[in-house]
Amino acid sequence: MNKKVIAVALLSAVTLFGSSSVAFADASSDYKAQKQAYKAALDSAKAAKKAIADKFKSDVAASKAKTKAAVDAATTVEAKKAARAAGKAEIDALVAARTTALAAIPSAGAAPVKPAKTPKPAKTPKPAKTPKPASAAPSAPVTTPAP
Repeated sequence: MNKKVIAVALLSAVTLFGSSSVAFADASSDYKAQKQAYKAALDSAKAAKKAIADKFKSDVAASKAKTKAAVDAATTVEAKKAARAAGKAEIDALVAARTTALAAIPSAGAAPVKPAKTPKPAKTPKPAKTPKPASAAPSAPVTTPAP
């Protein structure tokens, strides 16, 4: 019976006095989870942007090589102009495709905000000391008669 009473008293004390630190611990762990999710979202967006940029670079290099080969193979000035215009149109299409792909990447959102710690309770001011009453007249020195 005594063990049950002690256990109930201990649980009550923990509940009463431990609730504020538990609430901050929950907020802190939520913040850590949000921070990890945010970092993962940033990393995935960065990887997607890098993949798009690498594909764009390789596609543009291939288009330039193909355009150069077409211009070199052309015999007339008009054929060379047409090959250059086709190459420019192909690069413009690649730029538009890259812009669309970059716009399709979801944003990571706003960075998580660190939870504020609960402020410490204010100290209660000490009561003011009352001044001691001053004596009205100074006391005369006590003299003893000589024997």
